[in-house]
Amino acid sequence: CTDFQTANFLRGSKLKVQFLLFTSSSPSCGELILPDDGIKNSSFNSSLETKIIIHGFRALGTKPSWIEGLVHAILRTSQVNVIAVDWVYGSTGAYPSAVENVTQLALSISQFISKLLALGISGTSIHIIGVSLGAHVGGLVGHFHGGQLGRITGI
Repeated sequence: CTDFQTANFLRGSKLKVQFLLFTSSSPSCGELILPDDGIKNSSFNSSLETKIIIHGFRALGTKPSWIEGLVHAILRTSQVNVIAVDWVYGSTGAYPSAVENVTQLALSISQFISKLLALGISGTSIHIIGVSLGAHVGGLVGHFHGGQLGRITGI
C-alpha cells in the first residue's frame, strides 16, 4: 500500500504529485501508479469508469481525513477505478503558494489522463471530483481536455 505523503510547511511547497489507485478488490490499499507505463502494470481496469479525486489546500501538510471515506463510499456503490491525486506537498503552507501550483498540477493530471486515453479509455468515462482548491484544478483539467471528459464535480 502507498499512502499520502506528509509535508512540512517549513520545508517549502514544491509540487510532488502521486496517483494512487483504489479498486473494489483493495479499497483500503492505494496502489502507486508510476508515471511511465505504470498504468499498464497496475490493477487498473480499462473496461471500468474512472473517478479521479483531487483534494484542496492542506495548511498543515497532512492527508485529507475525508479521502478514505469517499473512496470507500464510491467503491461500495460502483464498480470503478478510483484514483486519488496526492499533491499534499504542493498544497501545504501558505495558501498563495498552493494556488501557484494549481496550473502545474492540472497539467500533470491532464498528462495522466492523456495516458489513459492512449490506452483506449473513453474520455466520457472519466469523472473528476475536486474538493475546494481541487475543484478549481478539476475545472482546469476539463478545460485542457476541451470539455471532452465525462463529468466534473466541484465540491
